[in-house]
Amino acid sequence: MKKAFSLVFMFLAFALLMVGCSDSPKTVAKKYVQALSNGDVEEANKYSTSRTHALNGFAASMINLGDNLGEDTSKSSDLKEGLEEIENARVEIDGDVAKIYSKEGKDPMILKKVNGDWKVDIEK
Repeated sequence: MKKAFSLVFMFLAFALLMVGCSDSPKTVAKKYVQALSNGDVEEANKYSTSRTHALNGFAASMINLGDNLGEDTSKSSDLKEGLEEIENARVEIDGDVAKIYSKEGKDPMILKKVNGDWKVDIEK
């Protein structure tokens, strides 16, 4: 009986560990925003679907252009505000699609599950 209980306990512990390994939609969204803010396209691509990758390159180039023109973009305060918006946002998950609503009247950030991982996606 002890052996059976041990096996069941080990299975449940493993299952909980596997569920805990996947990042939440909010966590992925924050990592994505952080990467874009840093102009790190490769890192942003890790947290987005393949059809979003071209957008990542464009966004990073716009950030770099602003930096090169000497614009005072206050990236650190904008980034902090953006991350706080995501943290305080409402998340709706419907199967393999998550929507993050950060501000009233603003379109939600869309994430889709790809091979078990949440990825930022652009909606058609």
